Amino acid sequence: MNISFTSPIVVFIFALVIFLLIGIIAVLIIVREYKNTNTVLIKENRSKRSLNIGQEAIRKASEKDPTSVNKNLERFAELLILDNEAEKIKSVTYDKVSDLEKFTNDFRNYCASKKGLFYTIDDLRAFISNLATTKIMILQGMSGTGKTSIALAFEDFIGNQTTVIAVQPMWKERSDLIGYFNEFTKKFNETPLLKELYRSNFTDQIFIIVLDEVNIARIEYYFAEFLSLLEYPNINQRTLEITNDSWPKDPKLLKDGRLQIKPNVYFLGTANNDESTFSISDKVYDRAMILNLDKKAEAFEGVPTERVRISNENFEELVKAAQNSYQNYDSLNKKIDKINELLIDSFEINFGNRMVNQMRLYVPVYVACGGDEDTAFDDFVCKKILRKLEGKDALKVNNAIDPFIEKLNNEFGKDKMFFSKEYLTKFQIKG
Repeated sequence: MNISFTSPIVVFIFALVIFLLIGIIAVLIIVREYKNTNTVLIKENRSKRSLNIGQEAIRKASEKDPTSVNKNLERFAELLILDNEAEKIKSVTYDKVSDLEKFTNDFRNYCASKKGLFYTIDDLRAFISNLATTKIMILQGMSGTGKTSIALAFEDFIGNQTTVIAVQPMWKERSDLIGYFNEFTKKFNETPLLKELYRSNFTDQIFIIVLDEVNIARIEYYFAEFLSLLEYPNINQRTLEITNDSWPKDPKLLKDGRLQIKPNVYFLGTANNDESTFSISDKVYDRAMILNLDKKAEAFEGVPTERVRISNENFEELVKAAQNSYQNYDSLNKKIDKINELLIDSFEINFGNRMVNQMRLYVPVYVACGGDEDTAFDDFVCKKILRKLEGKDALKVNNAIDPFIEKLNNEFGKDKMFFSKEYLTKFQIKG
């Protein structure tokens, strides 16, 4: 049987063979590429495992002995610089101040003559008395009334530089203020506040730390630890944990990773009340003193006045002298009891020992600054106690205001308690 090469059967068989050969070649190529890829992946995985094992060994060694990674590691670069500048920081000479009233008047004249800033004498008496009462002050008022400026002017007046810290909306914990240790770089992120707290340990200068727009974040979150520490009666217990361990080359004032908050440190927070801010909680208001700068003072010709470099020890001596020379504690205690009684009866609010102690300090210092007892008492009640009405039922409060003002007139006199009556009237209108 003869078969032609051009017959359909031969052509089909030939095409089939060619197709099979191509398929076999393609399979061989795919298999080879797979083997090569798999080999690379195996090598990469082995390399990654080796790297991870090495990193884990370093991490464990670091946990066991932090300096084993690098024996010469220095994690606080900025604080170590301050250690080297310690003698320069300490070399401050102070003036001796013996009169709080003159000191307050000099500050007012300095603001006017050197800074072009004008404040009423009552506001500056309140400012100095606030500093004497607590380590925390809230400066409130509309924009442009000099909330930050008064702090900057005071530190310039006493010859030290104010640190202004712009609070950020996302702040919610202590590390936002004092910094944190970076596990990757093995360095500590040193914030301006941490550096100022450290620097304050070398000297007795007064340090004013301004927290600008303090309520743009929740102050009771990021500032919580300071709120507690600053109330400790024993100043040796006011130590802030910076790290939870100690390294050989840490700054010399860090003791077991802790830094002392010295009595010469004062925190001033500027607060705005609008839709972009949080309300300040009672926890903060109860611990802080308040200065309301609601309007600009009239300009006047200030007497040219030079700086007064007062030490914190000198300032505290003047505060103690004001307390010791104050003769009207019995009268003040009766006023405190009476206002507490009236507030409970009219608004069902009262105040505890913390505020009583603050008032017993604030009033004598205010008097020593040249003010009078009635104004100081009224100022304290208005700013520290009546503000508690803002958390009460507005209708009930409004209905009780007129009878309460009548009681104030009967107990303290129609020409007394002006600030409190003015506040209540504004509250009534607002309500």
